Amino acid sequence: MYERSAEEVLEMMIELLLQYLEELFPYKNREGDLFQYGERTAYTECLEWIQQWKYARYNGLTFDIEKIYPL
Repeated sequence: MYERSAEEVLEMMIELLLQYLEELFPYKNREGDLFQYGERTAYTECLEWIQQWKYARYNGLTFDIEKIYPL
């Protein structure tokens, strides 16, 4: 197994979480969409935490996440 640095892992996480949010964007807080909406909420919160990383801006997190992916 290849061991990655924390920076590499965070870069990969940013890319994946943004991809997941794009896929889940159509789901709203409706009865049939609650699981997908919960995923959106969790991914958004994860990205907000990652935004505190001092290199987040250099890795694409230069925007207000909840404005682009509102809940």
